[in-house]
Amino acid sequence: MSLIHTEDVLLLAIVTLIGGYQLVSFAKLTGAARRKFKIVYPAVTGNPDFERVYRAQQNTLEFFPIFLCTMWVAGVYFHQIAAAGAGLVYLYGRNKYFSGYTVSVEGRLPGFRLSGKTLYAMLGMSVVGLTHAVLMEYLNINLKVKLLHMYYNKKY
Repeated sequence: MSLIHTEDVLLLAIVTLIGGYQLVSFAKLTGAARRKFKIVYPAVTGNPDFERVYRAQQNTLEFFPIFLCTMWVAGVYFHQIAAAGAGLVYLYGRNKYFSGYTVSVEGRLPGFRLSGKTLYAMLGMSVVGLTHAVLMEYLNINLKVKLLHMYYNKKY
């Protein structure tokens, strides 16, 4: 059993805070759109331009727990730098998604695709990392060593 030290998750924590900042920024933009289009609380409909901003914010909130889970598991069990880098790409994609959606429904697609592909990448890193950890912990099989051994012992 190994202990996790703060330096082992430092980059993940930084990307998490950047993500939190992004959520706050999107909430402020949604509030500004609510004022601009005169949408009185608790209404969330009434103007298509406001509705696109609102949906962009809500969709980002809906995906945030998935983002956090996959990034942190990938960072702890696969590689912190790879997971944090993917997290930054995901947040960039969400920014493109938000800004594109505020212009048009179709404008959301490039950012949505980028962030979706990045979630799948972090999920893949998580599965590989967890598989390795389970094999090490319960079967004493070091997958990294076996793969390196297979690679370097190939006959050409």
